[in-house]
Amino acid sequence: MKSLFLVLGLSICLATPVTAHHARANIFDTEADIVIEGVISSLDYRNPHIQVGFTVDEGTPYEKQYWTESGSVAQLTSMGITKELLAVGTPVRVAGHPSRADDNGISMNNVLLPSGQEMVFGLGGTPRWSGVSSRIGSTDRLIGRVIEEDFSKRPTTIFSVWNTIYGAQGSHHAFELGRGAFGIQYAEPRGIGDCQSKDVWTEMGSPYPIQIIDNHDGTITVHVEEFDTIRSVYMDIDHNDPGTVKNNLGYSTGFMEDGKLFVTTTFEGSNSPIEFNEMFQLSEDHNRLEYTGRLSNTETGDSVDGARWWEYQPNAFVQPYDCHER
Repeated sequence: MKSLFLVLGLSICLATPVTAHHARANIFDTEADIVIEGVISSLDYRNPHIQVGFTVDEGTPYEKQYWTESGSVAQLTSMGITKELLAVGTPVRVAGHPSRADDNGISMNNVLLPSGQEMVFGLGGTPRWSGVSSRIGSTDRLIGRVIEEDFSKRPTTIFSVWNTIYGAQGSHHAFELGRGAFGIQYAEPRGIGDCQSKDVWTEMGSPYPIQIIDNHDGTITVHVEEFDTIRSVYMDIDHNDPGTVKNNLGYSTGFMEDGKLFVTTTFEGSNSPIEFNEMFQLSEDHNRLEYTGRLSNTETGDSVDGARWWEYQPNAFVQPYDCHER
């Protein structure tokens, strides 16, 4: 009997667990291997994880429905794996690791399409089947192999799209400021459940693309793809937080000096003494956005500092996060 469980991206080993909630090895037996076949029956290509449903042995006494979820849309898009490649009705062959919990799950390492193209996941992943026409699933963008070699085409200001480089010291998992004295009980949460976004300083440490935009109206937008974190920075005014922003975005003011953007964010709308100060600047080679941040508790005097960088890549963009609760 043929069986298949299609999991796209759960085996993307990018120096961290590939789901936000569980370590992959706790869910799948990474020492075991399985190869099976079936037909894609549904695809929900959305955040925080894409979800795939499918049918095996359709029209037989052994017909069975399966489901799965995968990594983020940002990761899969960067790898060149789009929803068009996973059309409902597509027969596929999958190789991966079986679930520890039941016999309906597999963490996918390779997918063979009817066209002969093979999707390959993981930083060190290699094609499994002979005779494939081409490989799909490049991690070049994720690990920083896509570089603008022409200096004249690199950004001349901080106002561009910037990408995290997975596994790179100072970029990936480099800005992780603890809660402790800096926890905030927000008056209004932004999102619910799996779609509830994090503290704004945690979002600034996320591995998702970001974009800095000069709106030419006295404001600057800092847009982090994760949870559609879109921050408005009011430029060149005194910082008098009106308390109208009650979620985790806070109220931000800023100014430019020598090409650097300085931002102060407070959370009066949640009656919090926390202050968040940031600095963004372009690197000398115009290839990186360099960043520092300080969290301060104005009541206790506690503070913590962090730093990280993002890299410029031609044709990069920020997608809508469009999160959906499970």
